[in-house]
Amino acid sequence: MKKDKNEIVKEAVENLMNMFKSGKMPEKVAFSIIHKHEGDVIPSDKWSVGNRVLSLLQGTADARGYKQWMEVGRHVKKGCHAIYIMAPLTRKIEENDKLTGEAKDKVIITGFRPLPVYRFEDTEGAALPYDHAYEPKQYPPFFDTAKKLGIDVSYRPMAANYLGKFSLHTNKIQLCAHDAVVYYHELAHAVHSTFVDLRVYDSQKAEIVAEFSACVLAEISSIHGYESQGYEYILHYCKNDEKKPEGVLKKIMSVLTDVDRIVTTVLEAADEEVLEPAAAV
Repeated sequence: MKKDKNEIVKEAVENLMNMFKSGKMPEKVAFSIIHKHEGDVIPSDKWSVGNRVLSLLQGTADARGYKQWMEVGRHVKKGCHAIYIMAPLTRKIEENDKLTGEAKDKVIITGFRPLPVYRFEDTEGAALPYDHAYEPKQYPPFFDTAKKLGIDVSYRPMAANYLGKFSLHTNKIQLCAHDAVVYYHELAHAVHSTFVDLRVYDSQKAEIVAEFSACVLAEISSIHGYESQGYEYILHYCKNDEKKPEGVLKKIMSVLTDVDRIVTTVLEAADEEVLEPAAAV
């Protein structure tokens, strides 16, 4: 007899809660981090470390000037604004070589000025070499859900300290790993944002919601080996007096209503048959 979606979600949640309570979880597997292909170069690779950090803090690993984007067949979308990096102000001086006494020209930095550049995420037009070069050979289960919900998903090399990222500003998901649970985590943020305002929602609570939703979707998809990472991730967002299995379970219980709504939304939007969760270990 085929189980309905509510039963499937309930069983997946119970399996995970039992694992977290007992500490008996499948052997941990490593995340499949995406690395840049040899020879792939973008202008910002030549920037100073400070400017690369500035661009990452503003949500992109590829930012260029207006004309630079035009040169590769892309243009800035209407209504999008520039972000700023710092360009050095230089001048040439004449200086005598300390050893030979010979006069030589030397370029010195006298200051900095803000330089406007535009994020890749705020442009459209021709595809860039990395647009599709990092796609997985097989997409994770429920990948069609993002498109149905109007969420763009792209795979990029890891350039910062995150495996994935959902942008409220652009309604896009950027993934730096091929693991299904990374996609599920960011998809959960995206779905969560449709019924709560994540700009004012407790950010730590939002991370617990997204991670446990990802664990549930992985359990339903019979994808194992990430349960330990999920537990540790949630543990990180628990207060000191909650850092025990019972504290973690209590924290999860407090967000189950949102988790259930997120997972049910994903299942209802999916084309594929829902898989039944595997038996608990």
